Amino acid sequence: MTEFDLKSRFGHKIKTAEEIAQAIGPRPRKHKVIMCHGVFDVVHPGHLRHLLYAKSKADILVASLTADRHITKGVHRPHIPQELRAVNLAAFEMVDYVVIDPNDKPLSNIAAIQPDFFAKGYEYVAGGMPPKTAEEADALSAYGGEIIFTPGDIVYSSSKFIEASPPS
Repeated sequence: MTEFDLKSRFGHKIKTAEEIAQAIGPRPRKHKVIMCHGVFDVVHPGHLRHLLYAKSKADILVASLTADRHITKGVHRPHIPQELRAVNLAAFEMVDYVVIDPNDKPLSNIAAIQPDFFAKGYEYVAGGMPPKTAEEADALSAYGGEIIFTPGDIVYSSSKFIEASPPS
């Protein structure tokens, strides 16, 4: 399948935050919504388990990904361009919507979409809540949303995979 074929098959899931908000409707909703946010540069088993766990907690899963221009994790990043990362996520059955976040933090998308839950990996709370995660929690509590942490039973690092093999 070519990139064009993938976009034509899964592109209907890729929307702006405003389009997602319109599709899911205002709170309170009949169907619960959960949102995950990340780079998703090289999708690995840890990501899949995170997304599957998140989907088990709500009816609708929104995957938000960091736009290329805000990725500062290392050299040669992002490894996969944002449009392809979006299609990759949209191809997963458990993902209902994908949004490419034009901002450096998901705070505006949280405010626009107002998910019932926002899922973070366990590694973001294991050693105490980092400031960025606290900002996300504050954005959620502003309208009654909740942050939940996935179990983190399998943790991988996309950065470590990428650093082991530079792009061709």
